[in-house]
This record gives sequence, structure tokens and C-alpha cells, in this order.
Amino acid sequence: MSRKPPTLTEAEFGLMKVLWQLGAGTVAEVRARHSSDGGASEPAYTTVMTLLCRMEKKGAVRVDKTREPYVYRPAFHKASARRERLREFIRSVFDGRADELVLQLVEDEALSEEDLRRIEKKLEGRDE
Repeated sequence: MSRKPPTLTEAEFGLMKVLWQLGAGTVAEVRARHSSDGGASEPAYTTVMTLLCRMEKKGAVRVDKTREPYVYRPAFHKASARRERLREFIRSVFDGRADELVLQLVEDEALSEEDLRRIEKKLEGRDE
């Protein structure tokens, strides 16, 4: 699971988040968890199935077709997907300047004092 994650749509990424929570799941299980996790509306079974099939073709999920119903599992780790999405966000929104992202968060008061202390400790190499 160490390769670069494929580019996913928002809907696909939402299903990936469900699969990371479950570890593995059938279309019905993924659909049920997605709905219970506050998805905007309950997606149709066929919609979830179609998205999971697309994700398999992209290499985002692996599918066990030796049993029915098929079982889907993530093909890469959540951390690597987050890193890649964050890098893309920084490239597209902040012209590749991560410092601009952090400054924006500070200026918007999106970071609490506790968040800032955690960041400071991280920068000093004192992980909690």
C-alpha cells in the first residue's frame, strides 16, 4: 500500500473514508456506514456499486471476487491519501506555498492555542 494514491472525486473519497473506517466491506456495508456517517443523502445501492467499481479501476480499492457479495478494501493508507490531497490543495489554492496555508489558518483564527502549541512542539521535534 505504499504507492501514490490515485486522484479521486469527492464522492469516491467519501467512500474511501468509509472503507478506512470499516477496513473492508460489501457495497451494502459501505452504503449503510456512509449514510450513518452523515452523508448528505443516502446514495442508491447502484451508485455506491458504480463508484466502487470505478475506484477499483483506478487502483484505489481491491476487491475480493471469490465470494458474494464482493468485499472491497482500501488499496492505500489514509495518511498517504491525506498527504497527496493536501499537496494538491496547496498547489492549486496557495500556489505551492504551505506557509501561506498556515498563515491563512492563523489569520482566520482557525487554529486554537492548543493547536498552535502542538504545531510548535512538532517543529521543535518534541512530538507528543
